[in-house]
Amino acid sequence: MARRQKGLIAGALALLLTPAANALEVERLDVSFQKDRYVVVFEAQLNAPADAVGAVLKDYVQYPALDSRITESRILGSDRQGHVRLFTRMRGCLGALFCRSMQRVEEVEERPEELLATAVLAESDVRFGITRSQWMAHDGGTALGYRLEIMPKFWIPPIFGRRLMINTLREGTLSMFTNVESVAQRTGFARRTSRRAR
Repeated sequence: MARRQKGLIAGALALLLTPAANALEVERLDVSFQKDRYVVVFEAQLNAPADAVGAVLKDYVQYPALDSRITESRILGSDRQGHVRLFTRMRGCLGALFCRSMQRVEEVEERPEELLATAVLAESDVRFGITRSQWMAHDGGTALGYRLEIMPKFWIPPIFGRRLMINTLREGTLSMFTNVESVAQRTGFARRTSRRAR
């Protein structure tokens, strides 16, 4: 049997025998309404290589596959200094009573092991929006930190709407990064297997 085939089979067996393919460990998930905006703070240990996690987070056009709330994602422009102008359209519901679409244009600054995205308010359905994602290799996987501060331009009912918005943000954040981990595991595994087979 060729060396490449042996490497692929060994890698596949290793993946199948791994006790927990998705082993995202949530260390912190706080969602609150502070003054004039919603704030999400998320910290977790992902069972995937840091370079693969970074590659997934920078694959902007694939965001709809990571977050079911995102219906469209496309790059409007970029430069060699690591700045990306990103358009996303989201569809969200607060419970079963209130659903609507929201578009956002962001200036994304790519830094080593970090993304900083700032909403362009004139072109977005938000009064404020900033997102910071950070990742680094840790304990054989990736330590991830995520902070979102956002306030939509549209009205949200203050009595029950805030609670529903907080629940939606909490569930969406956890789901999104579970998917990030899953995709990063597959791509990271493929890279390691490819290197072994050479």
